[in-house]
Amino acid sequence: MKRIYICGKVTGDPDYDIKFLKEENRLFSLGYEPVNPAAFISRTEEWSKAMKMAIGKMLLCDGVSLLPDWKKSEGAKIESRLARELKMDVRVNSKWLKAED
Repeated sequence: MKRIYICGKVTGDPDYDIKFLKEENRLFSLGYEPVNPAAFISRTEEWSKAMKMAIGKMLLCDGVSLLPDWKKSEGAKIESRLARELKMDVRVNSKWLKAED
């Protein structure tokens, strides 16, 4: 099962955990193993420490699902750029369709 990291705006979005959870559920229903950084990083975590933890988890994934607001986030832009440089499968979330076995 492909592991897909969820990437989007966190800082400044009080409801980020809800949108990340919706994407987690959507990816799971399509047959992927979603990795939701909102599920393992505390709201009170310092930005640089949160980014290090998130990137560490992202690097264990097969691909990245970009939420619609990802371009409004410096952290998400860093994650996206790194994933692309490492030749990971990076797509806007609407392009992740049913998983192929």
